[in-house]
Amino acid sequence: MKRINHSVRFILLSFAAVLLLSGCGSSNKLADYDYSGRTLAAVYEFPPYPEVLTGAYFPGHPKRPIHAVIRLGSRIAKEIEANDLREKLAEASDSVDVASLLSDRLLTRSARYLGADPVGDERDADFLLEVRVRDYGIDAEDWDAAAHFFVDAEVVLLERRTGHEIWRNRVKERDNITPAVFGPIPVRNVVTAHAFSQLSVEEIGAALEGLSEYAADSIADHLRDGLRKARK
Repeated sequence: MKRINHSVRFILLSFAAVLLLSGCGSSNKLADYDYSGRTLAAVYEFPPYPEVLTGAYFPGHPKRPIHAVIRLGSRIAKEIEANDLREKLAEASDSVDVASLLSDRLLTRSARYLGADPVGDERDADFLLEVRVRDYGIDAEDWDAAAHFFVDAEVVLLERRTGHEIWRNRVKERDNITPAVFGPIPVRNVVTAHAFSQLSVEEIGAALEGLSEYAADSIADHLRDGLRKARK
């Protein structure tokens, strides 16, 4: 009987230790600081270049990678259309700086939620928002499947002077692309890879701008939710 009790105790202690360690994976001390009248800067880490990750009918751009802009599955029906889309993607990526658009929008929204003043130079900031974007883009798993915006990022809010971690979160979001992203462009209710192949370079550029807004808003929304929880 004692052996059973010891075993049960060991299991319970082990389980408690796992819970304790798992709690170390996130933090939320957002309510412990006053951000009013203070400054916020953001630093980012993005993949060096966008890259197309594709199936057999969509081989990536021969001269340079385009990271996580469009992902297409292996059952694409029309190689010619896919080839044309690849070239238009490369051209659109040259004209739209997704990372800069994402960065500017995220800093503005995050500072608004905190009540802080956004600044461009981290040396002038009281608080730093560190954002590591692992992956982001447009994912269409099949030629006729609904396409999605997706983002996978790690975010940390720090007090710059002390380096104290105030808030940390992992953001993984994935949502259908709505036709509204393309403005007046006649796109049906479901945006597919095939629909993308019919778009012009300018229209694909509009989709990339929509991607930057989606990724920034997804991360900022997590910060807003964290603030709400901390202030309850």
